[in-house]
Amino acid sequence: MQNLLVFLIDDDIDDQEIFEMALKEVQPLARCVFAGDGIFALEKLRSDASFLPNIIFIDINMPRMNGIQFLSEIKRSSSFYHIPAFMYSTSAEDSIVKECLKIGASGFIKKDVYVDALQNQLVQVLRQINKYSG
Repeated sequence: MQNLLVFLIDDDIDDQEIFEMALKEVQPLARCVFAGDGIFALEKLRSDASFLPNIIFIDINMPRMNGIQFLSEIKRSSSFYHIPAFMYSTSAEDSIVKECLKIGASGFIKKDVYVDALQNQLVQVLRQINKYSG
């Protein structure tokens, strides 16, 4: 994917920076846009028709609207349900993972403090979405 547009919804600035570093190593031409919570992310998606990410990564624990609530919203929307959405969280309990997959998440990435571990996970995710997009 040449002009990959990634949308990361995460309220932690450090996690945003780590994610962007890892993404740039894996996909140097990718553009990453951030939102600090689900409400802001929905506003961005709904207010800008030209903003259509190739993939969305969603933290679970956020203020105002958590990641599971956000995932539910976009999977009910005919405009956004087709966008692959991966949960990106420190919370990886089986019940949470199963709930997210049932709602429509494409997968689950556990946050890692090591950039190279995150890079490996991103490589797998991008291979998976490339397989389905062409």
